Amino acid sequence: MPNARKEPVKTLSLFSGAGGLDIGFHQAGYEIVACIEIEPKYCKTLKANRGEGKTFGPQSRILHEDVRKFKAEDYIGQGIGCIIGGPPCQTFSAAGRRSGGVLGTSDARGRLFKAYCSILNVIQPRVFVFENVYGLPSANNGDPWREIVRAFSAIGYRLAADVLDAADYGVPQHRERLIMVGYKDGDFTFPAPTHGPDAHTGSGLVTVRQAITDLQDPGEEFRDDLGGLYGHLLPAVPPGLNYAFFTREMGHPEPIFAWRSKFHDFLYKADPDYPCRTIKAKPGKFTGPFHWKNRHFTVDELKRLQSFPDTYAIVGNYGKVLEQIGNSVPPLLARVIAISVREQLIDGLTKFTYPARAFGYQATFRQRQRERTKHFEAVAQQAITEKFRQPGPNEGTTLARHPAEWIVTYEGFFGKSISATKPERELAGAAFQVSICHHRREVGLSFDRINAARGKRRRIKIEMKGLHEGLTEVSTLTANGRVSSLGDIFFLWDAIEDVLIDSSKFLTLIDIYGHYANRGDTVVVNTDIIGGEATPIVRALRFFGDSIHCGKALSRAVVKSAITVADAELDVLVTEMRAMRFDIRTRETHPTIAPGMVLCTYPFPLLSQKAHLKRRLKPDSEEVMSELA
Repeated sequence: MPNARKEPVKTLSLFSGAGGLDIGFHQAGYEIVACIEIEPKYCKTLKANRGEGKTFGPQSRILHEDVRKFKAEDYIGQGIGCIIGGPPCQTFSAAGRRSGGVLGTSDARGRLFKAYCSILNVIQPRVFVFENVYGLPSANNGDPWREIVRAFSAIGYRLAADVLDAADYGVPQHRERLIMVGYKDGDFTFPAPTHGPDAHTGSGLVTVRQAITDLQDPGEEFRDDLGGLYGHLLPAVPPGLNYAFFTREMGHPEPIFAWRSKFHDFLYKADPDYPCRTIKAKPGKFTGPFHWKNRHFTVDELKRLQSFPDTYAIVGNYGKVLEQIGNSVPPLLARVIAISVREQLIDGLTKFTYPARAFGYQATFRQRQRERTKHFEAVAQQAITEKFRQPGPNEGTTLARHPAEWIVTYEGFFGKSISATKPERELAGAAFQVSICHHRREVGLSFDRINAARGKRRRIKIEMKGLHEGLTEVSTLTANGRVSSLGDIFFLWDAIEDVLIDSSKFLTLIDIYGHYANRGDTVVVNTDIIGGEATPIVRALRFFGDSIHCGKALSRAVVKSAITVADAELDVLVTEMRAMRFDIRTRETHPTIAPGMVLCTYPFPLLSQKAHLKRRLKPDSEEVMSELA
């Protein structure tokens, strides 16, 4: 137990969220004088935990306001000895890459550290603790990190910073966070791990099973009712693995996903005998961690995995509670840091509750991460061997080796019907004759509009190479479409998706191509528009229909030069292509995109009805934070 203090350390909490840091500091003998939090739903949670004997005492102030408007002068002379908090991390995180590049300090949220510095400069506490995503020091070649370090140093603080894995400090979850400790006097060394191979305590990492065993029903049966497009796959995923279990690279004989086609939490099922992966704040339906019984974890279980006390109230429905838990610093990690900061920098002790790291200490959690990957690869191989002891009757085949032909008609984008023969009457919607042929490792697709004047037709040619990386025999698909308008490219791609998934185990085109921000660049797409005038929209379809230009942020100058358009024309083209359901993003469509940049996620339209393109988000809105998280 930590050494007792007669007086608690008065502490100001910035960017308090659901109170993860605050819990740990309260447990270590700090008094949270006030919390500043901009999100009203988080403030409700903070207020629910205020009162006698709770994390926040009866006199603690829960301030629902923007930290940039906080009047630090009101707290001068109140004995504030410590300030804690972590500004929103999304602009430095992997989420930034998914949204078009890490914005860093060029984004307003990335400059909230300035408000932190301003408050420090006014109140001048003895110490502060700043936390953020582990990728901050390397974001944008380290420029934002150097700017942040200079800003804190300029107001008179010495700094110690490092990345810690919460699992090394007793949290049953691998969660890497950057921790910076600033101090006026003395010196600070981070505490050595309390658990795992790097610890000298003999305590192993805390597993999921150990953390939640008393919350389990011994009679609970395994589930198979997740539902949705991918829910039926979850029961087959061995604990500790994710969607990659169903990839060719893992040795699966019937691949369902291309390598790196999803993020690593997709269909991730926790292994009860290890700490789980990081809990996400805004997971999708198929985002883990899932319980090994093939269900979502309960709120009580999630609180344990994040090391929240059972008695700590988190207000909201399941989704809101999960968001708050996922956005929090694990309280147990916060407690270890808080005790070490207090004993080394405030109490001035020489014997510590948590011994400091030895000189030359090197953490091994990244190395252990690679070792875990190898372990679970072996688990996958064993599971695949047991399931596929004998080759199935269709193993090794993909697309049919005989010509096929059909008619497909559309009402709008998603009202689709398929028939074997041409309709006898004229159709109001779009109607196409589709045929395919398979020759060795190549597939040819013909796509012909049948209810439009021939004089208005154009030809669209799409070529996909590298399909053999996921479809075991097919190397190239070439589609030739004769269409009446360029908007028919959506229907041509819909036919391509049908051809690829109907005769394979894949479920969507994106599963084959790979997620735009995480793909292995094995499938290459080229698009050509043949015949007619080379208008700006034709040039745009050719440019963005080439996979080399997709999945990464490009400057507007580069795009304008390639398409040969003026600045205003580019915005018009973005609108036109988004109407065709191409996911092209700019600052106007997605405030998370860096100014002056353009991102086309895929060289094909979004074919799912669930993918929404008609929206405009305010930069500081909750929706933007949700998108980034």
